[in-house]
Amino acid sequence: MADYLIILNKSKPEVMKTTLKISLFALTFAGLFTACKTTQDVATTVESPKDEIVSEVPATNIANETVPDTAARVFFARMVRSPCYGNCPTYEMTIYEDGFVEYKGIRGVDLIGKYTTQLAVSEVQNFRIRANRTGFMEMKDKYDGMISDIPSATTTIVLNGVKKSVYRRYDFPPSILQFEELFDALLKSKKWKAAKDVQE
Repeated sequence: MADYLIILNKSKPEVMKTTLKISLFALTFAGLFTACKTTQDVATTVESPKDEIVSEVPATNIANETVPDTAARVFFARMVRSPCYGNCPTYEMTIYEDGFVEYKGIRGVDLIGKYTTQLAVSEVQNFRIRANRTGFMEMKDKYDGMISDIPSATTTIVLNGVKKSVYRRYDFPPSILQFEELFDALLKSKKWKAAKDVQE
């Protein structure tokens, strides 16, 4: 109140000077306060996008985009045809649950070397159906006898979580040949791609 009375007692030019000083002081203080707040907001804005970018593109997402190798796939079925003294078809073929197929032609077949192809879901399902029809899971583990120069075949499949292998060379049920023919048919019906890095 005293300061206000002093201002009133001053001349008009002095009152204007004092008022101007007070206004300039108020504006300067307000400007500094706003500048500090703006700087703080800018700092927050700059830091926030960095955090968002890191969280939006984690390293695991990049890894998931790559094609999984065979170690990451789930085994489904496999057949190995052994050699004989002649030119018997000798090859190995492995099928995975996702339909991916690995093949290694050894001798007596058109495709020699390592190849891969892809089956449709229905084709994988057909293997399950045929295995059940032939009574594969009820067969003996081994069919053999005292005889030489006969090629063998070892067929393996996983049905309902149970893995079953059958080795057959002599005196075996003919129905197992029907199941083996599914593997043979893929060699003629599918387009195979050469694969140098297929695991042994």
